[in-house]
Amino acid sequence: MDFTRFETELTLLRGTLSKLLSDVLKMLEDSISSLKNKDLVLAQMILDSDEEIDEMNRQIEESVYQILARFRPMGKDLRYAITMIKLSNDLERIGDLSCNIAEKTQQYQNFDIYEILEAKEINQMLKVAIEMIKGAYKAFEERDVDSAIKIWKKDDIVDELEIEVRKKAINRLSDPDFSQELVVPYILLARDIERIADHATNLCEELVYIEIGKEIINIVREEQENK
Repeated sequence: MDFTRFETELTLLRGTLSKLLSDVLKMLEDSISSLKNKDLVLAQMILDSDEEIDEMNRQIEESVYQILARFRPMGKDLRYAITMIKLSNDLERIGDLSCNIAEKTQQYQNFDIYEILEAKEINQMLKVAIEMIKGAYKAFEERDVDSAIKIWKKDDIVDELEIEVRKKAINRLSDPDFSQELVVPYILLARDIERIADHATNLCEELVYIEIGKEIINIVREEQENK
């Protein structure tokens, strides 16, 4: 195998993945902005851009298949190339979830949704999820196992916050000061963000397995047992 050419092809592919990451993060941030500002034009732009994200994902998949066919990498190089497809798929799914949020702008345009967007749980979930996406991609580029494990652990924060949102939503059903029609979008928004964080953990799990051949959950258990 021509390793120099192989690495050049992977570098070019990482550039495409980086562009996909940038576009998806913008979709996510814009979807929240559209919801907060009841910006129907921006929401529709996000929905319209979904096909571009899907097409970029398809192009990345095809590029990986061509690399595999031309260079026939083995071992870790093979797993790394295949993981590029998984990364692309996860980013595409984050784009889909961003569209879900944009659709809520249309569905709840007549509701005073600002209250749930200012909820500390929602804001913290969003902050951590975005950090996880960026961190997971950086760890993948640098093949940084320790960083991947740290990012993976942050998913617990998002999960706990999502549970807190559901508890508060149930409690607010009997709160006369909270608009009842906001309960459903409050829960659904938290669920979308939680799923976005899950896609970041997927990449971390793949990276760690590629580099050291172990499942993250087993590594974390070993750490806890050795304390």
